Parts: sequence; structure tokens; C-alpha cells
Amino acid sequence: MQNQNEADKTVFVANLGSSANEEILFELFLQAGPLKKVTIPRDREGRQRSYGFVSYKHAEAVPYAIALLNGTWLFGRQIRLQYGTGRPVFCVIIKNALILMSLQVTQ
Repeated sequence: MQNQNEADKTVFVANLGSSANEEILFELFLQAGPLKKVTIPRDREGRQRSYGFVSYKHAEAVPYAIALLNGTWLFGRQIRLQYGTGRPVFCVIIKNALILMSLQVTQ
């Protein structure tokens, strides 16, 4: 299980097709910042699942990656991104400046 610091540096990637692999995700997500690792889990039969995790070296890259790449078409499927921690992200564009905000829900 990831600690909170590592989870803050992780993007959850949903709706991956069978043609997507870790190398392709690495190249795609590198646009947002330096990466630590990319993982696509496999099921018991060894087939890759339709989701993956992208871990960045810096937490600041995560909201940027989500704003930049959420909804990107990859091998005929539109990928959906969210924080590895499940926090929602909001994107506001003001006069060509991208402002990213994430909400931390506390209990």
C-alpha cells in the first residue's frame, strides 16, 4: 500500500485498451513532468487490466497531467484520469493561464 506522500504523486488512469502498455503510457505522461514509474496491473491469467497508475517524481505534476491528458484518445479509447487518492481536480483557464486546484476532503 502506498503512503500518503506517494499517493499524492500518482495518477489513476482508467479505460485503457489492450494495445496500451506501460512504455506508451510512460511516453505520453512524460509531457507533464519527470516520472518514477508506470504500472498496469494484470489479472490472474496474466492479461492486463483496463486501468493503470502513473507515479511522478513531484506532486505538482499530477494536477497538470490530469488537466493536460484527461480525455485523451489512446488506441480508440478515451482515457479518464483522477488523483491516485481520489481527490477531485478543478481546472480554470483565465486569460490563457491554466489554474489548477485540488480539493482535500478532511473528516
